[in-house]
Amino acid sequence: MILPVLLSALLQAAAPSVGAQFQPLKLGDDRACTSDGRWCVALREVGQGDETVVRPVVRARGSDLSGSTGAVSYGQESYQPWNSLMPLSDGGFLAGVDVGASAMYSGGGGQASTVELYRLDAAGDAMGGPVLTVPVLSSLLIRACFGEKDMEQRAGACHDEYSFEGKLTAAPNAGSGVMPTLSYATTATAFPRGVSRSKDSLENPSLTAADLVAARDPTCSFERRFTFDAATGVYQPDRPLPDCTDYTVP
Repeated sequence: MILPVLLSALLQAAAPSVGAQFQPLKLGDDRACTSDGRWCVALREVGQGDETVVRPVVRARGSDLSGSTGAVSYGQESYQPWNSLMPLSDGGFLAGVDVGASAMYSGGGGQASTVELYRLDAAGDAMGGPVLTVPVLSSLLIRACFGEKDMEQRAGACHDEYSFEGKLTAAPNAGSGVMPTLSYATTATAFPRGVSRSKDSLENPSLTAADLVAARDPTCSFERRFTFDAATGVYQPDRPLPDCTDYTVP
């Protein structure tokens, strides 16, 4: 009997902590809840000096969420609960606010989302400012043809298209502390191949059919590990992040 018990203990020790995993949320009209309905996330607007800050709040099923909202907008920015929630070993949570931004161009436009991740206490209230802020999604469309000559040069592809996706998850070895290590993996692409927001694409050589593909940007397609720095109260990457504002800012 000793061997099976010992083996079971070893397997439990090697298994990842359930608490160090993000749980998906389903967004409703006034909150976002886990699939079992145990926890719900809403937003609360907090006055901070001359501006209003939007922070997440977490409450158990059936608890009062009055004074909170499921989404809010200010001008061209929108806010809603991020689509994931992580319970922490101290009874608190990691919860996020999805901040959306959009812009219109002549013949195009763009939209982007950034997650502001907050540490919440056991009561479900934010303990300060964001502990991590990273872009998670963007899509940009920029007009590139202004006449028949341009259409010919561009092989009929009359828009530059830029996309970015960032995925934030608990790291496979998330650590044993209260604040787990996080993984961040991104993919950025540009269409047609060879275009850049920092250069007029009509200055490039004429496109061919082989250029009409979405090309992965090796600089802005990367992976990083974030660990919590207790001294600063925020997550720090294992390496600096590249400047990818050409993809993430509309």
